[in-house]
Amino acid sequence: MTACWKPSAPKCSKPSPKKLKIPSPRILTRREAPALADFEAGVALPVDKPAGLTSFAVVRRLRRRTGVKKAGHTGTLDPAATGLMIVLTGRATRWQDHFMRGEKEYLATVLLGVETDTWDLDGEVTARGEAAGLTRESVEALLRERFTGDLEQTPPAYSALKIAGVPSYRLARKGQAVELKPRRVTVHSLVLEAWNPPELTLRLACSSGFYVRSLAHDLGRALGCGATLKALIRTRAGGLSLDDAWNLETLEETLSQMTGKGTWPT
Repeated sequence: MTACWKPSAPKCSKPSPKKLKIPSPRILTRREAPALADFEAGVALPVDKPAGLTSFAVVRRLRRRTGVKKAGHTGTLDPAATGLMIVLTGRATRWQDHFMRGEKEYLATVLLGVETDTWDLDGEVTARGEAAGLTRESVEALLRERFTGDLEQTPPAYSALKIAGVPSYRLARKGQAVELKPRRVTVHSLVLEAWNPPELTLRLACSSGFYVRSLAHDLGRALGCGATLKALIRTRAGGLSLDDAWNLETLEETLSQMTGKGTWPT
């Protein structure tokens, strides 16, 4: 997506798709019957991303399967994460900012007593702590007092945010020190769904730009035992829910029957 600002100049806003009179995209949920012409014209396609794939890989597979040249998504999920991602094709890509601005909801499993360099289980262990003595009540109180509402949050060093044009994760992998500035984010709701120490499960609704890995890391520091993100599922985004999403293999099989090209290899 082309930027509309220069580092030395104030940010400018893009006209909304509504002001440009671009029709709102058809939302093609798993309950709909897709047609290849829909993808070329432009659709918003909710997909349940499986673990082990990057968000770009999902887009690439669907682009090849449908033959559309223009496609993107409305918010990156880490490879280990699963759940809802919204793929946009054709003219619907002009609605990317509209979908990205909305509230997102996640179900996160946090492992207490361990820290990693990536702030999830994909990284190397950097510290261990003792989670004994914590109670559900004390954790819930901390979540209310420290992690709900408007927050200043520091993104993980292993993220796609760029420093001088280079993704910070590339610098971190080279062993270079990475310092990312805190960003203003909002947690609309945060509920302790399950308490099974050393694991806990959180359900949260947050603003765009929020890093759940940062939440896990910061929570561990606040509890004094360290923590890292074990699993993450995005359950809502852009006004859609995971229940609306296509299973990726099912979608590819459906498109395969329409195109006769067979299942696209992984």
